[in-house]
Amino acid sequence: MGNSSEQLQDKVPIARFDLGSLPAEDRYSIWKESISVIFDVEREVETGSAPFAATLTTCHLGSMLLADTASVGQCFQRKSPLIARDGLDHCIIQVYQYGTTRGRWGERHSTVQPGDVFLLDLTQPLDSCASDFRNLTLMLPRDLLAPHLGAPERLHGRSLPRDSARGRLLSQHIATLWEVATTLSSDEAQCIARGLVHLIGAYFGAGRVEEDRPETGAVLLETVRRHIGNHLGDPRLTPESLAAYFRVSRSYLYSLFQPLGGITRYIQQQRLRRAFLELTRPASRPRRVSEIAYRVGYRNEAHFSRSFRRAFGMSPSEARFIGLQAVRYTAKGHDQPIDRSYERWVRELNAPDF
Repeated sequence: MGNSSEQLQDKVPIARFDLGSLPAEDRYSIWKESISVIFDVEREVETGSAPFAATLTTCHLGSMLLADTASVGQCFQRKSPLIARDGLDHCIIQVYQYGTTRGRWGERHSTVQPGDVFLLDLTQPLDSCASDFRNLTLMLPRDLLAPHLGAPERLHGRSLPRDSARGRLLSQHIATLWEVATTLSSDEAQCIARGLVHLIGAYFGAGRVEEDRPETGAVLLETVRRHIGNHLGDPRLTPESLAAYFRVSRSYLYSLFQPLGGITRYIQQQRLRRAFLELTRPASRPRRVSEIAYRVGYRNEAHFSRSFRRAFGMSPSEARFIGLQAVRYTAKGHDQPIDRSYERWVRELNAPDF
């Protein structure tokens, strides 16, 4: 298998990341750096363990990515600092071909077996460990899925069992999509994306009447979320001002944000995540911590620092130091002949206007 990006005429682009041709002692460090676009990973190495090995082949289907990953066992994490730093607002649908993963996904604890269809929200924390595995991973923007599923975060860590009808059907659908993905045109990929998000919404939403909300509610939720993201620096951004702006009752607004821990908590989380992102950006180094706090809506630096430490377990100054370390580590790099296009695709993935 060659290591290159391929795009023939209007065929979907493919990125093949394969560590097999690299020196064994370099593989894990390169993998750890590369996959950090999504996860922090750790590997427990026992005496006599085989050299690290991993391959990841990704098809860019326009509005979503579909990847086939095979690797030796390791632990995957998304904690508050990483969630804040990368700002990914994507969901993942995953099916293991072999191997298992177990851990904590938000408030859920579970073990995922081969054939189970698993949903993850990348804005939510996770801490899991997988055995040697191979899986298919579908990544799609929240804005693409939310209209069909309401608030995806309420299903973070939910799986459709392999012995259920919905689990078998969706698993087979994703496997078949992988089989034909390399032959699809861009137009065909967009058509399939439209159908697949409907299918995911129907299968994961079925039988959950008590948690369903009308489609208009899901659309409003996403609209309010975008509005909050665009106005984090406004200290007048409150549940009362939002209810007035969108002409809804406060109780209805509270009910929309209940799966996210409440609207007040959501606003604070977004402000702190934006601050973390700013503090770790090289371009923001000349700005003082107080200036960054002001830009995200805090008018009291001491209050900001206390809130930041509670959220991330470190001070704003320590977060800035982490950002400098990341720059130095990346700058060292490796001259590896492998295709890392998928990293850029993950960062730039957006929902289309169908």
